[in-house]
Amino acid sequence: YCEDCSEIETCENCSVPMVFHINKNMLMCHYCGLIKKVPNACTHCGSLSIKYFGTGTERVEDELEFYFPDARIRRVDSDTVSRKNSLSKILYAFGNGQIDILVGTQMVSKGLDFSRVTLVGVVAAETSLWLPDFRADERTFQLLTQVSGRSGRSDKKGEVLIQTQNDSNPTLQKVLRNDYEGLYKNEIYHREKLKYPPFVRLVLIEAKDLNEKRAKGAINDFYNALIPYKKWLKISKPTYAIIARLKGFYRFQILIKSDRTVDPGGAILRKAILDSMSNYKRKSIFKDVKLFYDVDPQSIM
Repeated sequence: YCEDCSEIETCENCSVPMVFHINKNMLMCHYCGLIKKVPNACTHCGSLSIKYFGTGTERVEDELEFYFPDARIRRVDSDTVSRKNSLSKILYAFGNGQIDILVGTQMVSKGLDFSRVTLVGVVAAETSLWLPDFRADERTFQLLTQVSGRSGRSDKKGEVLIQTQNDSNPTLQKVLRNDYEGLYKNEIYHREKLKYPPFVRLVLIEAKDLNEKRAKGAINDFYNALIPYKKWLKISKPTYAIIARLKGFYRFQILIKSDRTVDPGGAILRKAILDSMSNYKRKSIFKDVKLFYDVDPQSIM
């Protein structure tokens, strides 16, 4: 991050920021694997005012080593568990008391049962709330509830510390109260109002190509083929995907919503997609650009 021009070093293949790995002194894209040297100056304006920020696992590990120099600390993330059986070996050592503090990403939050764990800490708990996805609140609640369940699983009392800069957030407050019912009522209210599952069916259409104009032309042609069905379906205009470029491919999307009260069996939705795909294959000059569709997608990113 450049303090003078606010430029953030991004991947040249993907429209995402590079991640600074302090122990290896390099920048890496966690989507395509691209590795860059750490620049001495801003690649945009040449300024030397470069600042590194964030709360990645390496940063947390370094802080813990400073404050707890005698503790046996291990980190669990995509870098440390890339080899076969490496994760199981680390977890086995932790369960047997050979590791005192385990630092990890979301992979350590699910399905682990260690009687020795009496303290769980969550750093930057609100991060996933800001994702542009209608399931963000639900998934944040689920994740924090799961990771909290790792502490105090035997006769020993457990404690959970959650770090956040927004402690008044309604979802985080529901986590503190273990308020499943409150979260459900809030989610159902907003999803019905904004037309999201379970009140509608979703289909995400995506065009991607190494050439931006071709990808954009393909999604526009498919959208035009869908227009006759707008009286029954809610169809978003073509837009860049949240991650507009991934592994060199430009990505454009359309989101289709089918109200279950209007189209209970999904027949109109199926006909709209099949007819539009046929129309696209017959008439579009970009018909060789592949279109991908995801019915009831787990994420719209």
